[in-house]
Amino acid sequence: MNPTLTALDREWNELCRSTASSTAPTRWRQQEPALGGAATLDDVLRERRADAAAPAILAALARLAADDELAARTLLQALLPGLVKMASTCCSDDPAALEELVSLAWERIRTYPVSRSGPVAANVIMDVRKRYREHRMIDAPGGNWPDVPPAGVEPSAEEVALGRCAIGDVISARRQGVIDGLALALILRTRVDGVTLELAAAEHDATVRQANCIRWRAERRLRPVLSMAS
Repeated sequence: MNPTLTALDREWNELCRSTASSTAPTRWRQQEPALGGAATLDDVLRERRADAAAPAILAALARLAADDELAARTLLQALLPGLVKMASTCCSDDPAALEELVSLAWERIRTYPVSRSGPVAANVIMDVRKRYREHRMIDAPGGNWPDVPPAGVEPSAEEVALGRCAIGDVISARRQGVIDGLALALILRTRVDGVTLELAAAEHDATVRQANCIRWRAERRLRPVLSMAS
């Protein structure tokens, strides 16, 4: 099984055995009546399998997700089958696709616009597919390089995650195919050795913008892997 899926399944099983599994649904149904029939986290997922109940349950989780990490994690667990299917079909040429899809889905879930119409599952999957395709332009020879946050302005979520992990975790992710050799080199040179992005880019015959894009995309892919390792 994919190591990210293994880690997510293990984390979910631990959550379902925790006190939060029963206390969270009790708290949620005070705000969201659609979750009133669930006594545990597993109940939430079980009930959302009913076609009639699924839209309201997922919409309720999406409304809670911005301020409640456990609600966001429950929604991510509900959407995992769709992300796995996407990774194995339209992203099958990218062995590290699932890690990036999970990262993109998590970001979309935590920032989901509650006023948005339409089914939550379809909207999140559609947004993730769109963002993933935009990121694939980075790998296209001569393609258009998308705008990314400027380097060195403030610590990103990825930098924070990297700072909490051992170098071995990043190297292990490279061996698993999560990132490629160039991305690993740029991360180690700029995040560990402390050289400037300009110098690291020159060492690999890349422009600063190209190097920033490659590092940014790689660190997005690393986020779910490193968060599980920390």
